[in-house]
Amino acid sequence: MKKAVVGASRPLMHAASGAAGEENLFFSPSGMGRQTNPVIRAAWLAPCDVPAGAGAVQPMCGVECVTLLWQGGLRVRDSAALDVQLAAGDALWHGTGAGVLREERPQAGTFEACHLWLNLPAQHKLTAPYSQHIASGDIPHVELPNGAGHMRLIAGEWQGQLGPAETVLPLQLWDLSLVSGARVELPLPHGWYVELLALQGRMGADYWPDSIRTPQMVMFDAFGEDVCLSVSASSVPAHLLLVASQPLDEPISADGALVMNTAEQLAQMCQHLEQGGFGTLPDEV
Repeated sequence: MKKAVVGASRPLMHAASGAAGEENLFFSPSGMGRQTNPVIRAAWLAPCDVPAGAGAVQPMCGVECVTLLWQGGLRVRDSAALDVQLAAGDALWHGTGAGVLREERPQAGTFEACHLWLNLPAQHKLTAPYSQHIASGDIPHVELPNGAGHMRLIAGEWQGQLGPAETVLPLQLWDLSLVSGARVELPLPHGWYVELLALQGRMGADYWPDSIRTPQMVMFDAFGEDVCLSVSASSVPAHLLLVASQPLDEPISADGALVMNTAEQLAQMCQHLEQGGFGTLPDEV
């Protein structure tokens, strides 16, 4: 049984993305992120020229921030001793847990990236911060059936092959490139919602009458075991990001990137932040 499209939307707005400019915000914890929980925020910074400049610092807690870098370079630091330099094609899985100050500093030049926030379950909200830097060369490059294109398997499983990302909840994160005229069936677990971020090209989905034009977010129902996509023969090759996860049926109380379960917990974390509990970023050497 194929999963049906239950909704499609353009980015809600342009949201500030620190020194890198503005990103296309598909959804956030205050909106559809409650339905797509644990994937509570998705934003894409389209290819742009980034000037040299200072980094942008953001307090975060209770989420994993997943960064996918397609073009350019990006340095990410936090107040828990993370300091990593991402190159094009790399991914960073950053668990903020009980709270960190996170700084992003893009290199000058062409830049393209995507950020996903994954809500941590209640039992993991106050864990110590952690991170996993996944180099581009460590991400499996899988050819899709019938010459439809290829997939970078970042998290989850495809035909017995596993992605390198270590996830708290079962999750699929696929970076898909489809050729013009391609048609592909993607098997996904029954009971999981699927979010598709269309970043390039024009495509269609079975049982959905409208074309999917970029940039656009398409959400598929939890019922069914397959997502079927086709790329227009007249379209440029398509680039899309697919994310699906075991649903997390827990309440969300959020203020920016501070994400807890209740208003009382959120108030405590805000106070903890004001009192310096998230630590400080080390001085530049």
